[in-house]
Amino acid sequence: MDRGLLPRIDVARCTGCERCVELCPTQALAQVADKAVLLYPDRCTFCTLCEDICPVNAIALPFLIVFAEQQLQ
Repeated sequence: MDRGLLPRIDVARCTGCERCVELCPTQALAQVADKAVLLYPDRCTFCTLCEDICPVNAIALPFLIVFAEQQLQ
């Protein structure tokens, strides 16, 4: 798994609301010292739910977009 593509949590912005932790379908996130952390990165499926639900935009999922070569017929 490319760790550069995992969710990034800005702990300075995180308010500790636990929404992402509660809604993560794979339980990859946890609350540590009142902040969200990606405790189990191998469980992450890049679903974007944590990023979408965060009320302060403290979570970002960096995606790599790769364009496939066009097939000539």
